[in-house]
Amino acid sequence: MRNNFFRVLLLLSIGLFLVSGCAKDQVKPDEGIAADKKVTSASSQNQAAIDKAAADKAAADRAAAEKAAADKAAADKAAADRAAAEKLAAEQAALEAAKSQLKTIYFDYDSYILSQAERDTLFSNAEYILKKYKGKVKLEGHCDERGSDEYNLALGENRAKTAMNYLITLGVPAERLSIISYGKEKPVDSGHTEEAWAKNRRVEFTIVK
Repeated sequence: MRNNFFRVLLLLSIGLFLVSGCAKDQVKPDEGIAADKKVTSASSQNQAAIDKAAADKAAADRAAAEKAAADKAAADKAAADRAAAEKLAAEQAALEAAKSQLKTIYFDYDSYILSQAERDTLFSNAEYILKKYKGKVKLEGHCDERGSDEYNLALGENRAKTAMNYLITLGVPAERLSIISYGKEKPVDSGHTEEAWAKNRRVEFTIVK
């Protein structure tokens, strides 16, 4: 009987010990909530850092793309400007060459008949126009100072027409030629001698841009 009593007492002691230990191991409700809040806060901070890093990368990529586009536009413009300058220089060189190659022809007093020498000059001019120069040419008729303004304007026009018609017979397309008469308005020599007058009775060839 005594032994049973002690056995029961021992079992009760062990039970009380186990209950006390379990109670110590339990987490208080407030401590669990605080722990959850810490985890949530850390997770939010991590997500915010990830979002910021993604936004910074997107901004950097956008800035790099904009810079690349600006650099390409600048390079394209520079190339276009260079090409335009080269084209203009080539055109100017062609114009200067044409001016030096197209020779002036001259006429006798009060005449618009072509001499053989002037026909030869026109033949050379036609060859150049057909083979080397692709633009248009204007033929300018001029006279010396003698005679009225009206008469010299008509004479200058006849000289330009005669030269143009001869170029056409040599194969130069009519649409590439035009004429104008200045009469005695633009002398190359302002003298009043036969030598000066001979220089002024002429047809000049100018380039039409």
